[in-house]
Amino acid sequence: IGVLYIFAISSLGVYGIITAGWASNSKYAFLGCLRSAAQMISYELSIGLIIISVIILVGSLNLSEIVLAQQAVWFVIPLFPCCLMF
Repeated sequence: IGVLYIFAISSLGVYGIITAGWASNSKYAFLGCLRSAAQMISYELSIGLIIISVIILVGSLNLSEIVLAQQAVWFVIPLFPCCLMF
């Protein structure tokens, strides 16, 4: 399973929230679901940028290669600011 597949599957929850707010047939519930969806997208964006920095460091989208690249030193040390943001 690659990183792009994990990104795609993790973002499917936004559709469920939008559908639930729209199905309630209330404008206040719909505004609440839009707010919640915007919050989820902003969290996914920040985590995506952190993961992209790991991908750039490794040079591969394969999860096995990302794990194997950490044999010498964990990525917490060279990417310490990203670790704090996470």
